Amino acid sequence: LVPLPAFSQTYSSSQTRGMYCQAPTPFCVVGVRVPDESKNGKQNVCLYRNAAAPPAYSGSVALTPVFSKFAEPSENIIPCLVPYNKAEWMIAIGACGDATGLKNSYGPNGCYASSILGQPTSLCRCGVQANIVTAPTPHAVWSENAFNVCRVELIVARAGILGSGTAKVNSMMTFLLASPGDGGLVYRMASSLGDGPIWLDHRMIALSPDSLLFLSVQNLVPQLFVRYAGNLSATGAGRAGLAIPNIPALIGFKIHTAYVTLLPSAPSGIASVSNTY
Repeated sequence: LVPLPAFSQTYSSSQTRGMYCQAPTPFCVVGVRVPDESKNGKQNVCLYRNAAAPPAYSGSVALTPVFSKFAEPSENIIPCLVPYNKAEWMIAIGACGDATGLKNSYGPNGCYASSILGQPTSLCRCGVQANIVTAPTPHAVWSENAFNVCRVELIVARAGILGSGTAKVNSMMTFLLASPGDGGLVYRMASSLGDGPIWLDHRMIALSPDSLLFLSVQNLVPQLFVRYAGNLSATGAGRAGLAIPNIPALIGFKIHTAYVTLLPSAPSGIASVSNTY
C-alpha cells in the first residue's frame, strides 16, 4: 500500500481531485480504493500515465484514463493492472459519490513524502474541474502542489497479474501479466488451493505448497496450464490461461495464481514476485 497523508477533511464538490507522483522504480498498480470517510457508499476512480507532471493550475493537460471504474461499492478494493516505468508520472483521481456530487478525501496542504516499493517519491495534489463520473474524456488534468493532496489508496507490486473471464467449470480464465522492469525475462506461473505464503528469501509469494502448485509449476498438463512458462515481451507484458475442466466436483474450490520472473544474478534467481489473483 502506497503510504498516504493522514485524513484532514472531506471536500464536497462537483469537481474531482487526486494525487500524482513520479515513479521512482518500475511498478504496477494492482488494486485501488477511494477512502470513504463520508460513508457515501460509492467510489469512482481514474488512473492516468504521462511523460511529465501535470501543469500548474490554471494550465492543464488532456489525458485519457488508462483505467477507470465508477459506482463501485466503496468498501471494495478494485482490482486492476496498470504498469508504470521508472520516471513516468502516475496520476490517480478519485472521489466517492455519483453524478449528483462528489466527496473527496483530503490530506493536509502540500506534497507528502511517500514511497513506492521502498523507493521515495512525493505525492502532490492534482485534479480536474469536472465530475469524472459524467465528464467526457480526455480529462483536463492540472496540479496545485501547495494545497491539499486528495487521497487515493493504491496497492502496488513489482510484477502484476489480473484475471478475466468467469471462473466456472469447462471455461478458460485468462491472465494478463505485467512487470515493466522485466522486459524479455523468463516467467514461471503457478496456481494453488491456498494463499500460503511460501517464503522465497526475504520475499514471499502468496501460494501454498500443495498438489495443484506442483502440478502447475512443472507444467505437466499444458492443455490446462496454458503458457504458465515463457518469456515476457520487451515491455514486460504476457498472457496465460487456466483451462478449468468440466468436472462438477471442482465447484466451490478457490484457486490462487501468481508468478515470478527469473534472473540468475538476482537474489534466489528471482527478479520479481507478482501479486496473487
